[in-house]
Amino acid sequence: MRKIGTREIAAASILSALSVLSEIIPGPPFDIPFPLLPKVSWDITGIPMMISLLLYGPVSAVYTCLVGCSIIFLRGNVYGGIFKVVAELATLLAFGLLKKGIIVNSAASVVSRVVAMTIANYYLLQLFYGMSEPVVISLLVPIGLFNMTQALINIIPAYIIYLRVRTS
Repeated sequence: MRKIGTREIAAASILSALSVLSEIIPGPPFDIPFPLLPKVSWDITGIPMMISLLLYGPVSAVYTCLVGCSIIFLRGNVYGGIFKVVAELATLLAFGLLKKGIIVNSAASVVSRVVAMTIANYYLLQLFYGMSEPVVISLLVPIGLFNMTQALINIIPAYIIYLRVRTS
């Protein structure tokens, strides 16, 4: 495993700060309600995390993710923080561990996030919020659609930025 240098730590820290800011600032374009589940919202918090992954690798991405998601915990939303960390790590690690190209990595990342969050939601919505199993099951498809689109919201802009930064 390659050693992480101060440049990578500094860049991951800046990207973490961007992730935190996007989590703090309310409303569009930082927070857009998902039409099928208004209590769930699309956000751009994962874009700096994905940029960190693309530029500096999985260790930097995990660092950026944990720092970026920490604000959710610090604001007292422990359950939301847990969901966010699981979702973002599932997206990042699937993308970062494959070396197959943007299309395959993106597809694997989307599938990883949807599967991880379907499992997490099935168990954790019942545990954390006392939802009945039939209610949770009825929510899994809309939540899956949300996670699929959120993964793409993270990947596509990050990849465009990566291409521009990488070639400069």
